[in-house]
Amino acid sequence: MDINQLLRAHQIALFGAARAPDQARRAAYDEAIPALATRIRRARKASGADVTAARFVVGEGVIAYRDR
Repeated sequence: MDINQLLRAHQIALFGAARAPDQARRAAYDEAIPALATRIRRARKASGADVTAARFVVGEGVIAYRDR
C-alpha cells in the first residue's frame, strides 16, 4: 500500500471503531488501528519525511527516542 492507501485505511478503521455499536465489534479494530499507524510511520520515514514528532496519527504508540 502507498501512503495514501494507508491513511485511508487508518481513517476507515477509526470511523469503524467509533461507530461500532458494541465493544465486541469495536475490538475488531483494536489491532488494525495501531498496525496501520506503524505502517504509516514507516512509509513516511522511508520517503524521507521527518518522523521525530511523537505521533502523526491516532493509535501510534510512543516511540523511544533512540528508535526514531
